[in-house]
Amino acid sequence: MTVERIALPPDEIEALVKENEFFGSLDAGARAFVCEHLEPHWVPGGVVLMHQGDPADCLYLVAFGRLRVTMTREDGGEVTVAELGRGTVVGELGLITDEPRSATVTALRDTQVLRLSTSAYTQLVQEHPEALRQITSEVTRRLVRSLREGTPTSPVVTIAVVPLDDNPLVREFAARLHRSLDRLTGAARHLTATVAREAIGDLDVASADRLAAWFAQHDSSMEVAIYEADPAPTRWTESCVRQADLLLLVADGRAAPGVRPVERVIDERRSRVQCRTELVLLHPAETRDPRRTRRWLAVRTIDRHHHVRVDRDADVDQTARLLLGQGIGVVFSGGGARGIAGVGVLQALAELNVPIDAVGGTSIGCLIAGGVARRQSPEQIALQLRHNVLDASPFDVTFPVISLTAGKRVTQNIQEAADDLDGEDMWRPAFCVSTNLTKRALEIHRHGVGWHNVRASFAIPGVFPPMRNAEGDVLVDGGVLDNLPVGVMRSQHSGITVIAVDVGRTRDLLAGSLPDGGVVSGWKMLLSRLDPGAPKDRGGVSLFRILMRLTELGSAQSDDRGDVYIRPAIDAYGIADFKAFDRLIELGYEAGRETLRDWLSSDRAPKF
Repeated sequence: MTVERIALPPDEIEALVKENEFFGSLDAGARAFVCEHLEPHWVPGGVVLMHQGDPADCLYLVAFGRLRVTMTREDGGEVTVAELGRGTVVGELGLITDEPRSATVTALRDTQVLRLSTSAYTQLVQEHPEALRQITSEVTRRLVRSLREGTPTSPVVTIAVVPLDDNPLVREFAARLHRSLDRLTGAARHLTATVAREAIGDLDVASADRLAAWFAQHDSSMEVAIYEADPAPTRWTESCVRQADLLLLVADGRAAPGVRPVERVIDERRSRVQCRTELVLLHPAETRDPRRTRRWLAVRTIDRHHHVRVDRDADVDQTARLLLGQGIGVVFSGGGARGIAGVGVLQALAELNVPIDAVGGTSIGCLIAGGVARRQSPEQIALQLRHNVLDASPFDVTFPVISLTAGKRVTQNIQEAADDLDGEDMWRPAFCVSTNLTKRALEIHRHGVGWHNVRASFAIPGVFPPMRNAEGDVLVDGGVLDNLPVGVMRSQHSGITVIAVDVGRTRDLLAGSLPDGGVVSGWKMLLSRLDPGAPKDRGGVSLFRILMRLTELGSAQSDDRGDVYIRPAIDAYGIADFKAFDRLIELGYEAGRETLRDWLSSDRAPKF
């Protein structure tokens, strides 16, 4: 691969080296040696910097721009490992071990790197022997951290806001987004064609080098830069798209969803190298729920979408946090009646002004998550739950060929609550999970008919009838495989802080009076339970308790309990104790308030 050499000011190189995790701990003499021997190179977007399997002859320090690290699996498939930005190092492991490159690295956009050759590294450790130990120790720590947590992705630095129409709402959104990003980072810049023309002159005749240098200046000096493109495929729009870490398409949600001419510029960029692309749909202040979002997603390739009422700071702030990888996600576990405690946790979150940017859940947890996704208050969610599980029983008993109940009541309740919304029609990004019995796999529901997704996650095996997906697979309660889907939340939102609400019980369903011999007379047990004088076996075995307990087995499948783990004191309550409704909410509130206060007073809480 051939890359162009471009000079970089010495003071910028010194700052990058001093702030870097590998070189920053070296003494002044060793750092000076590194600065002297770093070779600046310019890598155009789409160019491969190194191929997996190539000899390792150097490492690179990213001055500005963005690189994507990918690995080819044995089956030929390609997986993205991370995206790296300003101040990160790539290629260091091969340099130290003298092994071939373990991954392919591609420039996602025009990128400036600083190259340290093998010969320069060898000379460094010869003249500064302590550097070998320090750099090797840092490489080891990074490797251990990546094995445990995965390779961290660098925060987004440049965002191209691409209007799909010439609409004043889009310009207002870009201004509000800039204010949110500036508050979160302390150093955000909003750049428009007007600003660029004042600095460069006529953009149509400006050289590519002049434009690249202007963009690079803002890239290296700001925490995040917003490039507001034109709603047409102009030279300025092409430049914004070329220099962006993230493409943010913005449109009025009331407009026709068809593809716009300006999107050809994005298609051309993505044909050279994949770039993360997200969609923002703007809505009037009085909008109760977004509708028909799937029409927008069906005609374009989008990694994530956002619904924003442009006059609502909370909606814009939510989008800003998610774009920066600083979002707050809440995951609610299953647990039958104990799941009602999640409402109390919501009350504590609201009281302490902790925002929720994304939400997910399993079984009864997805019922709560659905309300949160629509920005319903804890009181509204409690009222809906009370109506569905306490005021009228959801259990309509039938002849148990497939399940103990017919499922009509629970289905109608979920349909009424979903209000004909799709999974895409949520103010907050949301998901729920079910268990695909056909494929023995977890099924993640983010799109499609909303009530169907929730009903599948709530299909307690043997209690409610299972659901089927479009392929004809059989779906049951998600808690069978993952009762606390923290990992799903992390996979959908890079860098997100996860608050996990766990209402499953680690020990439940005692044997009680179950005989040792393995033979049980159901008639005898029934008569015993009907006899008012017989001793009651409240924690003992029953078909209903066995089936309900099956939905909590997935709690033991993952060690990831989130960044904030909230476990209300609900072990005294059974999985069907719906009559303890108010007390369960109180317990959730108490646990949530205590845990969240401790978290907020620590240095682990992000800025929001």
